[in-house]
Amino acid sequence: MRIPNDKFKEIKSKIKDYIESHREEIISTLCDLVKIPSISGEKNDEILDYVCDLFEKNGFKSQKYEDYAISTLVGKSENSIGLFAHADVVPPLGEWIVTEPFCPLIKDGALFGRGSSDDKGAVVIALYIMKMIKELNLPTKSTIVAFTGANEETSMQDVRNYLKTHTPPSASIVIDSGFPTHLGDKGMLWLVCTLNKKLNTVYDLNGGDAVNIILECASARVKYNPDLYESLLANGEISAQRQGDEIVIYAKGISAHGANPEGTKNGGGIILSALLGANGFDSEDKNSLSLICDLLTTHDASCVGLKSEDSVFGKTTLTNGMVWMSDGCLNFTLDMRYGSTLNKEKITKKLEDVFEKHGISYEIKKDGEPRATDKDAQIVKSSMAQYREFTGKSEAEPKISAGGTYSRYLPNAIELGMTLEWIDHSLPAGHGGCHQPDENISINGFLRALELIALTVIRYDSECI
Repeated sequence: MRIPNDKFKEIKSKIKDYIESHREEIISTLCDLVKIPSISGEKNDEILDYVCDLFEKNGFKSQKYEDYAISTLVGKSENSIGLFAHADVVPPLGEWIVTEPFCPLIKDGALFGRGSSDDKGAVVIALYIMKMIKELNLPTKSTIVAFTGANEETSMQDVRNYLKTHTPPSASIVIDSGFPTHLGDKGMLWLVCTLNKKLNTVYDLNGGDAVNIILECASARVKYNPDLYESLLANGEISAQRQGDEIVIYAKGISAHGANPEGTKNGGGIILSALLGANGFDSEDKNSLSLICDLLTTHDASCVGLKSEDSVFGKTTLTNGMVWMSDGCLNFTLDMRYGSTLNKEKITKKLEDVFEKHGISYEIKKDGEPRATDKDAQIVKSSMAQYREFTGKSEAEPKISAGGTYSRYLPNAIELGMTLEWIDHSLPAGHGGCHQPDENISINGFLRALELIALTVIRYDSECI
């Protein structure tokens, strides 16, 4: 039974006042987390130890595991509500101009630093929801479980390890997406590909450090010939310099999260386009690189015959994050996000057919089918009702996330975000968002998200447990 309106109004006021009175403390906690360089794929004992200590000193029993930590606030029923966050971050690529990646800076109403919006803010939101429930004696029956992962950005092995030995919560809120409520995620497929033919005149092509960040800066070394060099010098999108018998090429694109490629430009794609369009470039290398050039300069999967769209999950995307050469062969990654019109079997069969003709092999590094919680599920209806009341946006409807989150592995799960507003800092294109240089989060938007998610937990507990 839902808490009566007058009582819920009192709870709203208490939560709002608590957040305002603890504003500096909350932001300071997030700054301390941002300072820790917890790059995904590396051993992240430091961040997990810090999170466990943080929850423990606030009175919540915590346990550290190999790649995640669990903190609990025991309730009065067997039901549980999970608050899922991750403290690992993608590498701090690109040219940061506001601050260094792990030197948090508050400027113009925002907190800058790697992980500020993806996803260390969510750790702080989970902590302060539990603190408010405890310190304000808010009425909850459920056990609140805070999960902090340290391997989300690379494989999500952390949450899969958790589910091997733990029963998932009765309902879960994954704080790693956006508002309004997100029902689930597109399917995901990460590939490492190799052109199984040595190139004649391209000695090196290199750029990127993560599969799911669109490649921004790339460099190449190619065999010198005068016609090619003259043609490259005339290309305004690259810089080219002769060094002995080689031409060194550099390009800078516009990066973003691989799940949201609109408005981006791949630095490796810029170089390949310049080479393939230049006079004097080796014709055999041109044929070998034609499909790869298409893969790096487009993001709708049309070049491999997999362009698609559906009403629930939206458009398929196919992006590149890394290129490098080994033993004269070019390697590159692909990050595909797709909906219900495709599946892993259909995708891989099509890729095998297309890649075989171009001498390309591949290995799957990560995959997950598209998943969505039913929009009529109580956790969805309750969270959407709270969102509409809180924001006044009565026509808002739930969405699907293009990015991958823990929700694909959790039953009865929704996704919410870390902020209710974004600040236009007039930064260069490719700066400011998650996975981008100068990642930042609006402080007011972050605190409002904390308030909304706290109310969402209280409301769902009262209505549905």
